[in-house]
Amino acid sequence: MGLFDDDLMEAALAELARTEEVTARIRREGVAARHKASDRGKLLTVTASGDGKITDISFRGDAYRELAPAEFADLLVKTIEQARSGALDTALAGMRDLMLELPSSIGRLAEVQSSDELVEELLGMFTRNIPDDDASPAQTENGHRA
Repeated sequence: MGLFDDDLMEAALAELARTEEVTARIRREGVAARHKASDRGKLLTVTASGDGKITDISFRGDAYRELAPAEFADLLVKTIEQARSGALDTALAGMRDLMLELPSSIGRLAEVQSSDELVEELLGMFTRNIPDDDASPAQTENGHRA
């Protein structure tokens, strides 16, 4: 008899294949997400993708030319940040739905509410079982290492 049952191995491989399929869809749909943001005065509109890249900046008229350079720069930075943040939120919302399709052993990825929580959960998934170098080895009651 082998180390692993054939049915168990097939089930594990099927779960891995399903996980790879869903994560590929998450990546594709995350990058494809778009969000447009405009400043209050509607002088400019910025479009960003789900991976945070700026895909378009458009100006309405030429009223922006009347702004002081520092004011125009501030307007650009704030509108770009709005577009990026909105695109990331849109991508995260889409990912949350897709994460429900992942096997339950993956963790609580479908429950995250922000990109910060997503990063925290992903880091936790990869570091949960890593021993703490500063921790002393566990000892039994008689003082020997476990």
